[in-house]
Amino acid sequence: MSKLFPAYRVLAMTVGVLLAFCSLVALPLKYLAADGTSAQHFGDQASIMWVAHGWVFIIYVAVSFLLWRQTRWSLPFAILVLVSGLIPLVIFYVERVVTRRIRAEHPELAHAGVGP
Repeated sequence: MSKLFPAYRVLAMTVGVLLAFCSLVALPLKYLAADGTSAQHFGDQASIMWVAHGWVFIIYVAVSFLLWRQTRWSLPFAILVLVSGLIPLVIFYVERVVTRRIRAEHPELAHAGVGP
């Protein structure tokens, strides 16, 4: 169980980057770029990243759930952590909040953490 916190952090960043790319790059290029342009074609090809986000998000939810069970956070906070992977850019803020909270409330888990 000591590997949950570092796994959570890596998964949160991965989900965040994938969601930001898909929402802010692939989606607008696919639907807002002029038909037949290379930008529209790139957006269409890059939309496969939604599948990658979906699979990584499922793993993120599982790890977040296990971390929640271990830390005994409130249900509203756990729901915020779980849902943050569905709203572009929010997960980066929530990951920082979770990191601060882990370090304050469960320092034994933070020692297994990745970086600052």
